[in-house]
Amino acid sequence: MEEKIYFKDSKNYFTYYSISEVTLPLVVVIPGGGYHHTSLREAKNVVDFFLPLGFHAVVLNYREQHDVYPVPQKELAYIMDFFRENADRYHIDSNKILNIGFSAGAHLMLSQTIYHNEYGKNSLPNGLVICYPVVSSNKEFGHLSSFDVLINGLTIKDHAPSKEETYKHLEALKDNGKYDLLDKLSIERHIPNDFPESFMWHTQTDESVNIRNSLVLYNAFVDKNINCEYHIFPRGSHGMSLADDSMTVGGKYLKDDYIHQWTTYLVNWLRLKNWIK
Repeated sequence: MEEKIYFKDSKNYFTYYSISEVTLPLVVVIPGGGYHHTSLREAKNVVDFFLPLGFHAVVLNYREQHDVYPVPQKELAYIMDFFRENADRYHIDSNKILNIGFSAGAHLMLSQTIYHNEYGKNSLPNGLVICYPVVSSNKEFGHLSSFDVLINGLTIKDHAPSKEETYKHLEALKDNGKYDLLDKLSIERHIPNDFPESFMWHTQTDESVNIRNSLVLYNAFVDKNINCEYHIFPRGSHGMSLADDSMTVGGKYLKDDYIHQWTTYLVNWLRLKNWIK
């Protein structure tokens, strides 16, 4: 089964996938793309990984139109509200909704999780899988262009802002009353005590999203006694997704059996946490 569902008055949508009418957990896939596009390398291929494990799956396409904060967070919250309200129709175990986010998609997932009460009625996920995440607005190592696009939108269609443009845009936030969003959306500063159990991985040589993003997040988890399994690979580029044969298309060869091991670690974690048998 495959069903595409559009958000009201929006080009953005989510697609539901299922190969069974048995009641199963749901995984919500949130691709990366720097908040300026939805990365296809972290979308349907991830669904195809989860379906045989015993999940129903959803992919969020949240950049068909470039809404600014908090619209993407509200759209993600709507998905969880929707499937919890329609659990019987879609054969969803409403107590087992797992979100997996990549890069800026991980930031979207994390911010929605922290502030779920602002965005949806029943939208707290039961677990998270965090892949090379954009986390911090720290000027020393944060992926600041993601914050720029999320808060300000794209100034040039389909063009991610340069470093110089980003600094200029973020400084301008001081004049329009939005500068506090840089703190609010810096994930590591706002982890609550009831944050869901998580699995996280990153590569130390990520050239786009600095490893210190996941390091400061993990430290925040430790401070709050949040359960998280965290894997650091000593090499590997950004955006490797599953690092399998699905990464041999799109003009960039990122298949890597060594990095692909993260999926084995994830399956073991899912079994340990009783998501799958």
